Amino acid sequence: MPLMPSDILSEVETVLKNARTGKGTEPAFLTAFQILERLPSQLRDQLIQERGLGGKGTGVAYAAPSVVSDAAEKLPEIQISYL
Repeated sequence: MPLMPSDILSEVETVLKNARTGKGTEPAFLTAFQILERLPSQLRDQLIQERGLGGKGTGVAYAAPSVVSDAAEKLPEIQISYL
């Protein structure tokens, strides 16, 4: 069975907690692709192998970045913004 958001919660939380805050007062901002890239390599590779990277024209509706995004949305104290 492919990895689901609940399977990667702790790893996504670790990535977000370790994100640098930068010079401003706003919280660190990472896209789902950036979080995916910072996951442990074995987990990242498994997600990509199972779900693909997605994107326009790939025909993939629920790609690896979507799994990461859904996991981040389940974490308390995480602010989600859409561009």
